[in-house]
This record gives sequence, C-alpha cells and structure tokens, in this order.
Amino acid sequence: MAKRRKKASRGLVSGASNRRLSLHLALAIAAAILLRWLDFGSPKEPFLDSEVEALARVIRSEVGICSAEQQEHVAWAVRNLAAKRRQSIAEMVCKPCGGQQEGRPVSSQQDAIAADRKLARRILHAPLASDPTGGATHFLNPQLQDQLALQGRPGYRGQSYRRVRKRWKKRYGWEPYYRLGATLEMWGVARGHK
Repeated sequence: MAKRRKKASRGLVSGASNRRLSLHLALAIAAAILLRWLDFGSPKEPFLDSEVEALARVIRSEVGICSAEQQEHVAWAVRNLAAKRRQSIAEMVCKPCGGQQEGRPVSSQQDAIAADRKLARRILHAPLASDPTGGATHFLNPQLQDQLALQGRPGYRGQSYRRVRKRWKKRYGWEPYYRLGATLEMWGVARGHK
C-alpha cells in the first residue's frame, strides 16, 4: 500500500512537471511566433532590402552621373515597369544582376552607393500619386544611343535613336512622354491605348 502511494505521488509530481514544461514550451513558441509576426513588416525584411538594392543598382548603372531629378525619374520608371510586368524589381533586374540584355530591360551591373540606396528606399516607400513621370515605364538617352550605334557597340549596331524611337512606337505602342535635358527621354504606353 505504501509503495502504491509513493508511486502515485511520484506520478502526480511528474505529471505537474510535465504540464509546467509543456506550458513553458508553448509560451516560448507563441512568443517566437509573435516576435516574427511583429518584425515581418520592418525595413530589415529581406524582400524590401533586395528591392532597395536592386533599384539602387539600376540608379547607379543607368544614371549614376546624371542629375538628382533624372535619377528620380528613372527610378520611378523602373518601379512602374516592374509593377506593369507583375514582378519585383529584384526579379526583373537582378536574376542575376548585370548589364542590359534580353530578359533584363535595364542595367544593374554597377554596385550601388549609399545615396542610390537612400533614393531607392524613398521611391519604394512613396505613394503612387507621387510619381512625377505620369506612369512612364521606359527611358532613353538619345545622344548616347546614337553614339553607341555609331561606334557599333554590341547590341547597339544599327540601333540609332531614330530607329529605336520608330520601333518603340510601332512595335510596342509606346510614346515619348517628355525630356529632361538633352540626355533623358521618358517613354510609356501611348496615352490613347491605356
């Protein structure tokens, strides 16, 4: 009888310990889930970091030495194009990062600097109503296009500004929206075809 009581009391102690351990474990798991959920939207989120980095690389590669206004307009056009293609910017330009080519509509070849990341972050957090381009999705440097075509650079041979402009209009249904100086022309879907 005494043996049975001893065994029963050990079972109660063991059962209580197991319940406390289970409760502690459940609380620890719940706390970990809550912390992960609360941190999900933070700026350190890997997705946002990759978007900032991808857009910053495009800014540096495409218009790194241009005016702040030109950099902003190009960044918006890239954001607009990715949205139109239903892709993230990182998917569109950094799978992998590199020069402009088929499947990568803009260059992301150069490493970004802090100023590029700051601009990219601002553009990505801005509401769509802040877009100064009117929905432009493409851009072109007419002078550089002619220069590279004249030099016969790979991918540019026979692709003068005039020829590219004609192709963009006829084949893709795009139109020039406006120019920022002599070196940046912003393009998008012809406004009658939206």
